[in-house]
Amino acid sequence: MSYSIYKVFIDAGHGGSDPGAVNGNFYEKDFALDIAKHTRDRLNSYGVQTRMSRETDIKLTPNQRAAASDAYGANILVSIHNNAGGGTGIETWKHDNSSSYVKQLAQAVNNKLVSSLGVRDRGVKSAPSQRGENIYVIDPVATKAWAILPEILFMDTIADLEKLKSSTFRRNAGYAIADGIISFINTLPPMQ
Repeated sequence: MSYSIYKVFIDAGHGGSDPGAVNGNFYEKDFALDIAKHTRDRLNSYGVQTRMSRETDIKLTPNQRAAASDAYGANILVSIHNNAGGGTGIETWKHDNSSSYVKQLAQAVNNKLVSSLGVRDRGVKSAPSQRGENIYVIDPVATKAWAILPEILFMDTIADLEKLKSSTFRRNAGYAIADGIISFINTLPPMQ
C-alpha cells in the first residue's frame, strides 16, 4: 500500500506563553513538541505526508491550529498532549460529533500507545460529553480532518513524569502514535 496519498497534521499542544501542564522545570509544551517531531519522522518513514502546527516554542490558538490543518488538506489531525489532574496512563480523546472512522483512529492510536509503552489504558474518551467542555481542535465544526487528541501520561504523577523525562520514552511514544495511525489507514477502503 502507498501511504503517500495521506496527509497527517501533527499538532504539538501548547507552546510559547502557554506552557500547558507544569511540574517543576518540566513543561507539557516541550514534551509534546518532542513527541510530535518523532511522530512526524516515523510517519515520513512510511511515506505519509506530514505538516506540523509548530516546530518551535510558539503560541498558537486552537483556531489557528485547526485552520492550518484544513489549509493543508489533512486527512488526519493528531493533537499531542500530556495530562494532569492526578492519575496515570494514556487516554485518547475524540469528539462526540465525530464519525465512526475517528473512533477507529482513536482506538488504534490508543491501543498502540498502551501496548508499546506498557502503561495503564484509560481508554478512548469523548468530548465534550464527559467533561462538559469542548476540545475545539478536534471538533468536526473546526476541522475537516479526522481529529484525535492523545494524552500521554500525567505531568503531576511522579512515576509518569520520570518516564516523560526520558528521550527514549518520548521517541517511543511518537513512534507509537505514528504506528497507530498506520494501522488505522490499513483498515480504510482504498482512496481513489
